[in-house]
Amino acid sequence: MKVLLADDAEVVRLMIGRFVESLGHELILASDGLEAVERYISEQPDMVLMDMLMPRLDGPEAGCRIKAAAGARWVPIVLVTAVEEVSKLADAMETGADDYLLKPVNLRMLEAKIKAIERTVALNRQVREQAAKLAEYYDHAEEEKRVARHLMEQLVSRERLSDPQLHSWIAPAESLSGDLIAAARTPGGVLHLMLADGIGHGLTAALNVLPLTQPFYAMSERGFSLGDILLEMHRKVRQVLPAGRFVALAFVAVDFAKQRIEVWNGGIPDLRLFGERGELLKRWPSQHLPLGILPLSELSLKTERFAYQQRANLVLCSDGLLEARNQLGEAFGAARLALACAGQPPALARDRTVAALTAFLDGARCHDDVSLAIVDLDPRASRPLPIAPDVSELPSLADADWRYALSLGPDELRHLHTVPHIMAFIAQLPPLSQARADIFLVLTELFVNALDHGLLELSSALKNDADGMDQYLQERVRRLTQLKSGRIDIELSGHDLGGRNMLLIRVVDSGRGFDLSRLDGLDAQRPSGRGIALVRALCVSLRFYGSGNTVEACYLPEPAHV
Repeated sequence: MKVLLADDAEVVRLMIGRFVESLGHELILASDGLEAVERYISEQPDMVLMDMLMPRLDGPEAGCRIKAAAGARWVPIVLVTAVEEVSKLADAMETGADDYLLKPVNLRMLEAKIKAIERTVALNRQVREQAAKLAEYYDHAEEEKRVARHLMEQLVSRERLSDPQLHSWIAPAESLSGDLIAAARTPGGVLHLMLADGIGHGLTAALNVLPLTQPFYAMSERGFSLGDILLEMHRKVRQVLPAGRFVALAFVAVDFAKQRIEVWNGGIPDLRLFGERGELLKRWPSQHLPLGILPLSELSLKTERFAYQQRANLVLCSDGLLEARNQLGEAFGAARLALACAGQPPALARDRTVAALTAFLDGARCHDDVSLAIVDLDPRASRPLPIAPDVSELPSLADADWRYALSLGPDELRHLHTVPHIMAFIAQLPPLSQARADIFLVLTELFVNALDHGLLELSSALKNDADGMDQYLQERVRRLTQLKSGRIDIELSGHDLGGRNMLLIRVVDSGRGFDLSRLDGLDAQRPSGRGIALVRALCVSLRFYGSGNTVEACYLPEPAHV
């Protein structure tokens, strides 16, 4: 240790100084209080032995200046004095001294005090070193959180949460949330909504949900189905996250045009559908395990479907909301959630829920991330049927500027994502890329009709029962799996129509044909029947040939606005 000894008596400096050096310490000498302050600043000793009464500056005042110069660094100051008056010694201790020794100095006691202080100084040095390491670790952790927060904001695409039919809220338990809400529209205008809840909270939980964002957005934008996207997200979670990590997830697809909801729930609290009067219309409890638990081959993609006829609020939330506890240990619960958001406009329902949770907690801290999403299911939000353009003369197939053809057999029909595959080509054609939503709808309806009614000979009557859509889809899968022969040919061609680019879509299936009057789209008043009616309105021409197994649609995009 470096020891500063300050005393105006040379004999004291000599006697105590030699003893301090004999103990193996480095000695620094000062003859008065002012010099003691100067030597402390220049030498930075570990402890100070100082006379109480000295010229120019006495011991207590010099101690105060040394303490001020030391700042956060602890420097023990021991007064060596002949003053025995208790009140003066107490005043000196209060103004900066840490201990005292009475003259004549007992060298054995001085040695004991130096050794005790040496131990304390060593401990204090360790504390300061650990504090510095903790400060460095904290700064590093904060930088990691800043980068992770920026990365999440980029990957989550928060601007997409501004969808007019969606109202959401996330409150992280720490600086980063392990809950994720993501929304995207398909080319056909279907709203895809995902609420994911990673294990725990904070940075680790946030990293658990990040692998979901890329397949969700990329595949939704290309028009992939809910099941296809789920399968890819499950593959990503299994591939990227370490063993034992999984993600609870609810995935909702809302088709506003057909007024239909499709739900997959794996480990998220019950999704609830509230009517305008606050009545509970439907609940979707968890039917599946979270993503990442089962092997890929065992993941169930079975979804639940529901057709709505009235305005309603579809409410999704994480367990952090329902399990939030106040200072009495009570959970917020589903009843309070229903009371806050049932029968309210969606934006108000969200705000009321946030206010109700804040009042319920009354200053208590949430120990888990909280997320809430409310979808406004307003039948008036469905896309109105457009007025078809009036075009007197249509192009012939022989006058095409370009052609794109695809011929699909049973294996391709089972495994190829046909419409997203074609849309990837359409997206690269500047005259048509701006009309992707319309083209997606036309292609989807024509292809599905060719496959379902043409090759698979499915009857639309199956959809009319309460569970009809599930039965229809199950039968569709069964027939497609057993399909041994048959083809669907799709041809797209571009034509110049008076300086405007027209797209002609021709779909031919090898089936026996079907009764055109039974096509879903011919009854536009039924949600399930808006498909072909919408195609008719979007296209300048829609013509069926033969027994209904050949169809040609001419689509003319709106002129680009300059």
